[in-house]
Amino acid sequence: MAKQEEKKILDIRLPEVLSLDAEAGSVATKIKAMLDKKKALEASGKTLSEEDIGELRNGYTLIYSIANSIINKLLSASFTLNEDETRMLNTYKARAENFLAKSRLYGSAMRGIPSRTFDDIAGLDEVKEVVDSFVYMAEHPELLSHYNMEGGLGLLMYGAPGTGKTMFAEAAANRMKLPLFVVTPADIYNSYVGQSEKAVRDIFDEMDNCRSGAVLFVDECESIFSKRTGNDETWKSSVTTELLQRMNGFGRNGSRRVLLASTNRPDKIDPAYLRYKRFTNLVHVPPPDVNALRAIIEHKLRIGKPDEIELHNISVEQIVEMTQAHPGYYYTGADISGIIEEACRQAIDKMIKTRNESGKFLPLEREYFERAFAKKYPSVSRALADQYENFSKHIDSSEAIGEEKKASLAELFHGGNN
Repeated sequence: MAKQEEKKILDIRLPEVLSLDAEAGSVATKIKAMLDKKKALEASGKTLSEEDIGELRNGYTLIYSIANSIINKLLSASFTLNEDETRMLNTYKARAENFLAKSRLYGSAMRGIPSRTFDDIAGLDEVKEVVDSFVYMAEHPELLSHYNMEGGLGLLMYGAPGTGKTMFAEAAANRMKLPLFVVTPADIYNSYVGQSEKAVRDIFDEMDNCRSGAVLFVDECESIFSKRTGNDETWKSSVTTELLQRMNGFGRNGSRRVLLASTNRPDKIDPAYLRYKRFTNLVHVPPPDVNALRAIIEHKLRIGKPDEIELHNISVEQIVEMTQAHPGYYYTGADISGIIEEACRQAIDKMIKTRNESGKFLPLEREYFERAFAKKYPSVSRALADQYENFSKHIDSSEAIGEEKKASLAELFHGGNN
C-alpha cells in the first residue's frame, strides 16, 4: 500500500508501521476480491449473501482499525516525521475516513473516533471526574491486574434527557483514541426469528476486528437491558442471554473494550446487568447548575475566541439569570443550546429580511433571548431531578434487587408508569 521508498525508511525508523502497512494491504486485497464477487453477482441479477456482507463489513472495520493504529504510531513517534512518513500519515488519515464510510454502507454500528473532547463538555465537573477515572483505568489495565479487580469495564450513565450522556461517551472514545460503536434498540430488535440475536453477534464480531480496542455505547439501554419477566417471548430472552454473555469479557485480561450505556429510566433495567462485573460504575448525570450553565453558554457563544458570537444589550450573566426564572425547574444543556440557536435564527431572519449583504454578522439582541426563553420551558422538574439523585441510594449493583426494592424504584419514576 505504501511506496517502496517509504517502506525502506519506515523499516529503519518505525518497523511496526511497516508491518501494519503490509497487513492493511493484505486486508485490502480480500476486500477487493469480495467487491469483485459483488459486481459479478449484480451483473447476473443476484446479490451478496448475508455472510458475505458481514465479511465485507468486518473487512472494512479491520482495515479502519489498522489505519488508525498506523496514524497513532506515527503521531506518537519520538522524532519529527520526515517527508515520506508525513505523506504516509496523511494518506492513512484520508483512507481511514473512506474505510469508515464504506463500513457504514454495509450496516456497521461503528462511528469512528469522535472529535468531541472533554474540553468540549461545559460544566458537570463531578461527572467528568468519574468518567475520566473510568477511562484512565481502561487505558491502564495493569492497574486492574495488580489490584486483582475482577469487574469488567462498564459505566452506566443515568439522568434526564438532554443532560449530555452521549457527549461523555464520545469524549471517552476520543480520549482513548478508539472507535465508538453506537447501539440503539432499533439496531437490535427485529421481528424476524433469529435476527435480533444475529444483530448482537454481528456488532460484537465487528468489535473483535478492532484489535486496539473499542468503546461500545448503548443508548436508551433500558429498552435493551430491560427486566425479564415470565411473559417475555423466547426470542427476547435469547437476545438478553446473548448480550449478557458477550458483555462478560469487557475490560478483562488487558482488553481495551469498554462498555458505556445511558438511560433515563434506570428502574427498568434488569438487575442482572447491574451486577458489579458488568457495570463497575453507575453515575448520575444531573442538570447543569448555575456555574455549569454559565460555562455552557460561554462555550456555545465561543466567548473569548476570535469567532465569538457578539451580544448586544445583554450579557452572559444576564442570560444565566434568565435560566433561573422558573423555581423548581432546571434547564438542561440541550435546552440551553436550543435557546441560543433559536436566538441565532432570529438574527439570521433579520439579516434575510433586511437583505444584509455587508458580510457582517448581526449580534444577538436581548429581545431574541426573551422570545427564545418564552418558547422553551425547562425540561427537568426538581421532583424528577430528585428521583434520579435518589436512585443510587436505592440500588446495590453488586446484588440482585428484591421484588420490594424493584417496586420502590418504579415508584421513583413517573409513579411506576411505563
